[in-house]
Amino acid sequence: MAGKRLLAVLLLSSMTGPAFAQLADEMTCKQAIAYYEKHGVIQVLANGKFAVPVRVGVPVSKASTLQCDGEGQPRPYTISTSDAWRCTIAVTC
Repeated sequence: MAGKRLLAVLLLSSMTGPAFAQLADEMTCKQAIAYYEKHGVIQVLANGKFAVPVRVGVPVSKASTLQCDGEGQPRPYTISTSDAWRCTIAVTC
């Protein structure tokens, strides 16, 4: 498993550069929130094998700016981190 994760990180870093080399599940929730706010994207591990970029909604710190006209109420978007199974990094409609 560790070998597959390392391979995914190496492949990802070679394709997208050093800014995206770290996966969300290797960060704490606080680090993931800050990372998403700064970059507008975060990498998550899908099916335990593939690094996938996530770009959804607005960062939590900007939740009050989200307008969901006709799309219902804002709702949290969560990811898994090293210290939290559900870490809210963004808010979406």
